This record gives sequence, structure tokens and C-alpha cells, in this order.
Amino acid sequence: MQIKKITLPSSFELRRPLYLIVPAAGLGTRMGISDSKQFFKINGVPVLARTLLAFSEYQEKTGISIHAVIVTTEDNISRVKELVDEYKISFVEKIVKGGATRQDSVACGIAALSELKTPPGDPDPVFIHDGARCMVDQDTIASCYAGGHIYDVSVAATPCKNTIKMAIASEGVEKEKHPLVDKTLDRDTLYEVQTPQVFKYKVLLDVSKQAKEMGITATDDTALAEALGIDVHLIPCSYGNIKITTPEDAAIAEYMLSRK
Repeated sequence: MQIKKITLPSSFELRRPLYLIVPAAGLGTRMGISDSKQFFKINGVPVLARTLLAFSEYQEKTGISIHAVIVTTEDNISRVKELVDEYKISFVEKIVKGGATRQDSVACGIAALSELKTPPGDPDPVFIHDGARCMVDQDTIASCYAGGHIYDVSVAATPCKNTIKMAIASEGVEKEKHPLVDKTLDRDTLYEVQTPQVFKYKVLLDVSKQAKEMGITATDDTALAEALGIDVHLIPCSYGNIKITTPEDAAIAEYMLSRK
């Protein structure tokens, strides 16, 4: 199974504003640093700044209006504001405190959207994009923006390249270290989900509200939609759309930048 490229009717015009929630509260634990990974510099530019600059480039190239909310820790609100000012990211309209989990933080971002000077309309596309996924390319943003006009829920994804095995606990002394293979999954049906994850605003409001009322939790925003029976469409994106989580990720990002 392959992800098909989105084809729009010739009369279809993409002019809706793009609303953006950027969760940016990640710690630097797996990076081996004491600071937040959002401020870790790759080729001299903080990770979060690179993420925002990618969307700034898209806005400049297309003329599409972007309205962004950044969700971070209370301690980092002032630092994020300084970063936004330094890199002249004019479309960031609110920087708010997040919650205990990513899902809680996204909910804080959703609430902040309604407080913007120009809040989103029901059919407007809302991107949820990881602050640490700083290598997002222009084609991926464009494809997700197009998908946001067509589908209620969509997400950037790539076909899985590796063989994936489902594991179960094994008997023995080191069962935590050496789980037992239960079965091998069909790679042709597997995709690695990334961000942006895109919702029409009204759908995002409904999903967030219903998930909270029903006690549904997930680390992935579109998984909440799935749990509520809403179709989620996969949007093709680049394998280079990596998230900076470990020192290896940072090294890969620096190599990618050196090849541009």
C-alpha cells in the first residue's frame, strides 16, 4: 500500500489561514543535556527557531496567513518570547503554559486559539507540530495544508522501511532485556506517523472535548480521533522530517543541513 499524492481539483483554491499549535515543552534528558532541547543549537540555531523559521518561509513564499500558539513550560515562557523576538517570528501570537502531558498541553494550545484576535473558523486547518521537529520541509507543510482543506483529520507519515516485530514478555531471568517475538507485522501496511497533524478546527474542538469527557488518553493527537471513530488520512512527507530527541538526531540534522 502506497500513500497517494494529494491531487486537488483545478478550481480548488487554498486560501484559508493556517493555525499552528507548537508543543515545545520537551526536556533534554535523552539528548544528555540539562536544558530544554528546544534551545539546543543545530549549526548555531536553536531547534525551536528552526521549526518556526520553516513555517515563516512557507508564509513568505505563499502569502498564506499563519497564526501560531506555542505551548511550553512556565519557566521557559520568557525564553521562548526572547527567541521569537530574536528571529522575528511575527506570526506567533500567544505563548502559553502547558499541562502535565502532551495531550494536556495541546488542550492548552486549543484553548489559546479561541483567544486570538482572529480565532479560527470551523473549517480552518489547525496544525499541531512538534517544536523539536525542526527539519520539516516546504513540500510537507504544503501537502499537509492541502490535506487540511480536504480531510477532517490528516497526518504527515512515511511508509515503514524496516521489518517490525510485535513482542511479548519472555520467560527467563532477563525477560525485560530480551522480549520474545510474538509475530512479524506486514510492513506494507505500516507507516511512521510524524507531525504536522492537521484537524479542521471544529473537529479538533470536538475531539478534544469528547476525549476529555470519556477519559481517552493518547500520546498522539490523531489517535484520539481514531478512538472516536473519525477517519485519519495519511499525508506523504519526507523521511528527513525528523524529531530531535537524541544526540544522533542532532548529528543527522547537521549532516542534512550540510548537504543543502
